[in-house]
Amino acid sequence: MVTQGDLEHTSLAEVLRHGDLEFHQQLQKILSNPDFRVTEKQSQEQRRLNAYDQLKYLVDEIGTRAVATDLPKLFAVFDWCAVLATDLIPLISGHYNLASGSLATLTDSDSAAPYLMDLDDATAVGVMLLTEYECGSNIGFMRTTATWDGDGFVLNTPDPRARKFMPSVGIPVGRVCVIGARFIDAAGVDQGVHLFTARLRGADGEPAPGVTITQLDHQPLVIMDNSVISFDNLRIERHAWLANNLATIDDNGVLTWQDADSPKRAFASAISQLTVGRLALSSCLNASARSALYIALRYAGQRVVPMTATDKPVMLDIPHVRDTLLTDLAGTVARTIFGDATKTFLAGADLTARDAVVKVMLAKHFIQKHALDTVTDCRLKMAAQGMFSANRVANYLGVCHAAITGEGDIYVLGSVAGRVLAKQLAATAPPEITLHDPSDPADRARLLCARTLTVAREAQPHLATPGLEDRLAVVPHALDLAEAYCSEQALQALEAYAALPEIAAVRDVFVLDRINQDSTWYLTHGLLDIAAVATLQQELHRAIENLAGHLPAVLDAFGFDDEILGAPVLSADLPAAWEARCQDPARR
Repeated sequence: MVTQGDLEHTSLAEVLRHGDLEFHQQLQKILSNPDFRVTEKQSQEQRRLNAYDQLKYLVDEIGTRAVATDLPKLFAVFDWCAVLATDLIPLISGHYNLASGSLATLTDSDSAAPYLMDLDDATAVGVMLLTEYECGSNIGFMRTTATWDGDGFVLNTPDPRARKFMPSVGIPVGRVCVIGARFIDAAGVDQGVHLFTARLRGADGEPAPGVTITQLDHQPLVIMDNSVISFDNLRIERHAWLANNLATIDDNGVLTWQDADSPKRAFASAISQLTVGRLALSSCLNASARSALYIALRYAGQRVVPMTATDKPVMLDIPHVRDTLLTDLAGTVARTIFGDATKTFLAGADLTARDAVVKVMLAKHFIQKHALDTVTDCRLKMAAQGMFSANRVANYLGVCHAAITGEGDIYVLGSVAGRVLAKQLAATAPPEITLHDPSDPADRARLLCARTLTVAREAQPHLATPGLEDRLAVVPHALDLAEAYCSEQALQALEAYAALPEIAAVRDVFVLDRINQDSTWYLTHGLLDIAAVATLQQELHRAIENLAGHLPAVLDAFGFDDEILGAPVLSADLPAAWEARCQDPARR
């Protein structure tokens, strides 16, 4: 554990920030450039074009490859785009992470060089094509084929259900794409899913020969040029195969694996940048939640609510506002620290290792679901003010929805990771059943541990057989286990910084709220009784009041700038702020 002495010269802001302060500040400046401000009169098409112009500007300022391969910088780009430039999120995900990251890590430098050169200065925009109509994000079942033809590959879409759905490639700009396809060797043998690089659109923006791109319909939640893509004999050069040194192909189209383990690692290698992307999107949703809380709590702290002729409390004093937003705040700070620990782990991990993949899947489920709930609560508690893009929170909802369903649904990843975790914990017996005291911090930690191990034990009968009935029956247990395990890990992460009084206050609200949400489960399992639940709720109320006293320090530590955010509700003179905005000619 980090002691008071260790934290003596560490600020709360440093604890909550991941990466270099100077780079974070540079991003704030770049992404608040008024030349790319979204105005009320822009159509969706104009906003898409504006986003591509802003991506080019961002790349000109910070580059591509140096960010794609530096995870703290990559995560910072996602965070600040989420806060200040939500239209960029779909573009940076494909450009910085999935395309540039794959090319920089999964092939040799000579083969990647011509593609990375164009990505480095945004001559071409990067994107990855994996999902299809039929398989969705269960990409091991994709059916796009890459067939050896003597000196390279030919990509084909076998039927309409195998069309790539729905990468953002509708806008006619140069495109470097990383494409998932089943490699069919010279003997006609399916060698599984591999990645290939192609210029889907030329420098003039026109589709390459053999490529059909159809832009999809209007999307209200987030600005994306989603498209359907199909291939009809699209030629791919031999050097465009991203093999990650796991296999070779000779001049006769015969694939030879490096060793016996390589075929097992090939698929994990091909999707390794998805692991980075899952955590990057989780980080950016957490950043959205922090910004939403900053805006909503600042507004609630100054918005006067006339209740009688003489009683005019501020909105934050109203219990349902205070309790909701402060428990959201505790959960968000807990997930920030938990997420930062996961980022640090991932920076030194083998992205193809099962432990790394599962750890990030668990984090995605744990962080993203809470971020959506938090942003939703902020939007609702801000009432009418929360509906305006000017106050930013409504825009964050679209980012949350897009990221959460980017691979189908976070519950899919949560249930898969929870199932793996249940198997790993099979040999660890839960503690003996005994009543716990929620006023005792040590008992609170023991309650979280008991839930984790008990849920894992309850899942075991459904793991014994591979039948569909048990595979479905284990899903609720797996999701509960994923949440319980991550809550326990988040509490441990908070304890490391509990010498800071603000983190100690966050910790208490987080753990008490987590136990309170599951109080029925604890009651029915004999770990709490009715009196203990009453104590739990009293302790939670006191903890929320304590956190309220630390609220200014926590919000300041988030590192936001009122002027850059520009939300009218942050102003002490709300009518004047709205008047100035409505009269600003740059916004019309």
